[in-house]
Amino acid sequence: MARVVVVGGGIAGVYFAYRLLQGVNAEVLLVEPKPAHEFVIGIPMAYGGLVKFKDLVFPLSQLKRIKHVWDYAKTLEGRCVRLANSSDVCGDYVVLAPGSYKVGNAEYWSVEGAERLFEKIRTARAIRFIVSEFTPVMGFQEIAYAVKTRFPDKEVSVHLVYVSDDYMFLLEPWKAKAKEIGLEVTDEPPPLSRDELHISVPAVRPHPLSAGLDVRPDTLETQYERVYLIGDSALLRLGLPPIGWGSLWQASIVAQAIASEISKGYIEVTPDEWSSQNDPEAFKRWLTYRMTTGTPLVYLKGLYQIWATRVFASL
Repeated sequence: MARVVVVGGGIAGVYFAYRLLQGVNAEVLLVEPKPAHEFVIGIPMAYGGLVKFKDLVFPLSQLKRIKHVWDYAKTLEGRCVRLANSSDVCGDYVVLAPGSYKVGNAEYWSVEGAERLFEKIRTARAIRFIVSEFTPVMGFQEIAYAVKTRFPDKEVSVHLVYVSDDYMFLLEPWKAKAKEIGLEVTDEPPPLSRDELHISVPAVRPHPLSAGLDVRPDTLETQYERVYLIGDSALLRLGLPPIGWGSLWQASIVAQAIASEISKGYIEVTPDEWSSQNDPEAFKRWLTYRMTTGTPLVYLKGLYQIWATRVFASL
């Protein structure tokens, strides 16, 4: 039986394991230093009041078909992962899904941090999201939409102090969409006031574990045979925004690649049409739609229900 080592118990790592085990029978080891998986895509639902924050946390002790290795991954050596506190784990395949390194003053990308921030939002008169890094982080606008929907009397605005040229095509359609729900988007610094909550949107950088890795855009395999990189770090290395939907797509691609090689002896994948690297304009149109409209909370609720009753429950 093939052994697959997955580094990272976030959205990408968990969804990869789910899709892989749908296609083949394999031994899967999940290296994750936290005791629980967090469904971070669903955080806007908690801001919108559709679920409780605690509902987004899934204890890894509930896993039955895969083994949780409760440790930190330090380095990659071939198809072996060196751990901080225990012996190396090696596999026939290694899938790195370590997430990304984030720099900012509001930890809304974790369930616990998002809940702390929500308590501050409750008492603030105005909430200002400030994007000032060279590469804007994607995803915060869905939280801004959810906050404005739940607290319509509060002032909610986004201030793009700097936006790289790669993202300028999103700015005007985003401003128009945000205005429909009463959310202001400007390219000016926000006003200063004591009764306002200023949220510095964190920048993302590739995870240190991904340093030096090249990623093939079609199969996500690195320069090392049977070693793959998916999730935020892979998206950043490919020049794509680090959004959860991109991580799900990548997890699906790699699961197909490994499952087909195990069962058929060769790699075969069928990428989603919107993600095709051969049509960057099609991807840009999809990205514009996704980033300006956001994901309706009812859609997130549907995905969450699938995640809780099918994806995580099957592992």
